[in-house]
Amino acid sequence: MNSLKKITLGFAIFIISVVFFSSCDDSSTSAYTGVRMIDNTFSPPVVRVHEGGMVRFYNAGNNPHNVVATDESWGDYEDVPKNDYLDVNFQTEGLYKYICSYHATPEGDWGMAGSVVVGDIDYHEYTNFTKNDAVKDFSGAVRYVPNVYETIQDAVDATNPGDLVLIDKGIYYEEVVVRTPSITIRGVDRNNVIIDGEFEKANGIIVAGVDGVVVENITARNALLNGFYFATVEGYRASYVTAYNNGDYGIYGFDSVDGVIDHSYASGSPDAGFYIGQCYPCNTVINNVISENNGLGYSGTNSGGDLYIVSSIFRNNMGGIAPNTLDSELLPPERESFIIGNHIENNNNIKAPAWPNQYITLGNGIIIAGGNNNLIKNNVINDHGVFGVVVTAAFDDNYWPAHGNIVQDNLIINSKKADIALSGISNLGNCFKGNTIQTSFPPGIQTSGECGDNIFSRGSDLSGLWSSIARIVYVNQGSFEVGDWRTMPEPGPQPNMPSPNSYFSNVVPAIDVFKNYEIDYTNIKLPETAEKYLN
Repeated sequence: MNSLKKITLGFAIFIISVVFFSSCDDSSTSAYTGVRMIDNTFSPPVVRVHEGGMVRFYNAGNNPHNVVATDESWGDYEDVPKNDYLDVNFQTEGLYKYICSYHATPEGDWGMAGSVVVGDIDYHEYTNFTKNDAVKDFSGAVRYVPNVYETIQDAVDATNPGDLVLIDKGIYYEEVVVRTPSITIRGVDRNNVIIDGEFEKANGIIVAGVDGVVVENITARNALLNGFYFATVEGYRASYVTAYNNGDYGIYGFDSVDGVIDHSYASGSPDAGFYIGQCYPCNTVINNVISENNGLGYSGTNSGGDLYIVSSIFRNNMGGIAPNTLDSELLPPERESFIIGNHIENNNNIKAPAWPNQYITLGNGIIIAGGNNNLIKNNVINDHGVFGVVVTAAFDDNYWPAHGNIVQDNLIINSKKADIALSGISNLGNCFKGNTIQTSFPPGIQTSGECGDNIFSRGSDLSGLWSSIARIVYVNQGSFEVGDWRTMPEPGPQPNMPSPNSYFSNVVPAIDVFKNYEIDYTNIKLPETAEKYLN
């Protein structure tokens, strides 16, 4: 389907929703799960769908690509043209492996290969271990890189559950694929243990289908896709990691639950510095991170449920924080994310790298797009070219209103269009209360009563939605300019993890990591950068 048809379909859906006051709140309405073909990898490499679900393989690359099952039972050797797609339905539970025949071996053991997991089956294609092999304790075994193992991958391949991979200073030109559960991958110096993708390798570290893995005190840069990638796992932690100038996301959690991402930094990603997608309940916390010079500071598609974004800084991105609903992933709508105690500042960066969807968010601090029952509280949000906080409907293959969101007790200042805004049709039960603001759009949407007193909104403005439609038309014409992720500025040194008595202290696999994380969610502290705005 070409871009014009896509825009026309989206507009038609919007008009129908106006006439019939319709909403889509049932996750069964998800149209498909999306996989992008990028030169030369599938992203994400593993997706999960229900029986009867559809996967859309979209060619976002410049090279010729196709999608062929390794047993040739489905797919097509014919090229998928650039900016076009192939839809495949999967009716029967099982594991379906596939390749691009131009860029992978026929068996899919090397190159551009991926997997579709259909139904509720245990997934452990990349590993000889099962979920029962995950452990809670350090095994005592240490794998030294490069003194004993020349590469990080060699050390990781030699591990057993509970082991520690300890990496000395150096630049490691590799992609690390983790196949062992419950291991810890730790650098001795965050700024000088660097995994460099050389703009050729897909990811810095990918953890797919193995649980309980910890990555800490490492930098990943120059990967075609992601710095650190956790896919289809239960239990993961990324602490004191730096991801910069990677071609999609910095730190990426997809179809994964029970996670902690803290004390980390991401810049130079055209999609988002931090991303949590397709999980409910996610049981995940992002705490004390910095995200700058990205398309988005944070993006979360079809995620939520005990998902906390707290005490963090999102600045100088194209757009700030964007929980959103799309039909291209399972588990819509996005809901129940808690955005508390963050400093969200000056997300107007037209020179940041960005994809078209990220360009649409330019100049907004927080954008709730088709999300429900989110809490935005006690944040400092300043200096945005459009809105400080906007709650809006989203349209993809379906129209997704925004219901039941609470925007409360935030300081929102210096927004050029409005500090708070509500946009779209059939958005119900959203509440703006106790915020320090100067302007709202439409006027008077902040309540003086209690949230929940009114089911129906005090008002809603369509100009934000029309503006989004106009930006979609603009970007689909290919006329917008953004920065190149390969040449974004290198960040300064970032803090190392607290120095233990030895590098072997506090080795704890990521099992029940969310439940055991020490944080008081009733007393979230703002970053120091926000304090000057409170006086």
